Amino acid sequence: MTIKEGYRARWLMDEAVSTTLQDSSGNGLNATTSSIFDNSFDNKGSARKVNSTSHGIYCRSVLSSNVNFTISTLYKLSSANSATSYQTAILGLTNGGAYGVFIGVSLTNEIQFYYYNGSSHIVSGSGIFLKQDEWVHLTLTASNGLYKIYLNGIQIHSIVLSHNVGLHFSTCYVNGSFNSVTYVYGSYDDTIIWESTLSDIEVFNVMKYYFKEKRILLHSNNKIYSFEYKDEFEPIIMTSYATPSPYQITSSGDYSSDYACWKAFDGKNSGYTNSWITTNGVPLGWIQVKFGTSKVYNQLSFTTRDYTDSNTTAPKEFKILGSSNGVTWTELALIQNQTGWKQNETRVVEFNNSSGFQYYRVQITVANSTSYSAIGELIFGYKGVSLVNLPSKSVRNFTKYGKPILEYLNTPISKTSYVLQDISSNTLTTKQVNKKPLSISFN
Repeated sequence: MTIKEGYRARWLMDEAVSTTLQDSSGNGLNATTSSIFDNSFDNKGSARKVNSTSHGIYCRSVLSSNVNFTISTLYKLSSANSATSYQTAILGLTNGGAYGVFIGVSLTNEIQFYYYNGSSHIVSGSGIFLKQDEWVHLTLTASNGLYKIYLNGIQIHSIVLSHNVGLHFSTCYVNGSFNSVTYVYGSYDDTIIWESTLSDIEVFNVMKYYFKEKRILLHSNNKIYSFEYKDEFEPIIMTSYATPSPYQITSSGDYSSDYACWKAFDGKNSGYTNSWITTNGVPLGWIQVKFGTSKVYNQLSFTTRDYTDSNTTAPKEFKILGSSNGVTWTELALIQNQTGWKQNETRVVEFNNSSGFQYYRVQITVANSTSYSAIGELIFGYKGVSLVNLPSKSVRNFTKYGKPILEYLNTPISKTSYVLQDISSNTLTTKQVNKKPLSISFN
């Protein structure tokens, strides 16, 4: 396995002259560091250890565009003893000021997104925790506002953001410079930056470059399973009420054409006009999207409009409803007590749903304002685990479907899919206890 070529910068940590980390990509993007030496991941060289508030690694203007990028590194956590959210960042981009997006580590060692939304420092936890003094492979990707975190080649968290991210690489959030306010300490080895978004399999293959490949399948009652975990949002970029097809956006009423309901699904939230506002004097109302085909969603990214009145115009309570025909509706969630909204703030709401609906509606039931309500951006998504039933324990199935680590098994499993053909005759055998034949039919 080899590292994907075409990277923008690569710092092996071994190649250092004083405080300069040499760029192995040939692009001349040398990084600056203040750090101490540590044993590298494979003990064949040196890693760089950030071990005080005067330590860090940074490179200004490492990217020419931050729309699509990938940052990967080998990382070993030493300690996380920060008491404030803006001190948790360990790897990401900054604009040289407050804005940026980072992989962070909480006080309890939880991997999280850290970002600044224009008015406050926000963290979004993954529910996955790092072990101290254990080397792992971390990756941060960006694709047109969709950001993902990968741990050891597996996606563990995603978030949709719309704000300035910056072009400066840094191991902390502090003006694209040294680690002067960060209290998360750890070691870095072989940090690579691409000015493109690596796919899931490409991220996994980069991880395999460092780690010996391990594959795991599940075996229960003489059946063989793999599993698939998905946590992603599906933005639609509307340019009118029904463009592009087959999507259609409707509402209970728009304040004016400048605040049409389709603007809550236009993929933009820069300025107060990139928003939907209810009819003036009617703060309660609904907005819905027709997807044109049945979709299973169980999470919603809700962003307030980019204006100073978001604290009062964002809804206090709303329902999420689904429908197959646009007439009969099923209530999927009631979201209550949503106060303290900030300008251009995103909150991700998860709800219990395993059914497919062609229509999804957000209905404002309690408002924070008496004049009107406003929504900046809405994006639906799905998060869940599904089983994959395999026909045999073949080498091919271990290679194609086996997982390197077992995660998310405490998550409800929503569905099972079946692999119906195994073209490889090279099999792995185990003693079969139950000899009863198994028959599966498909209509």
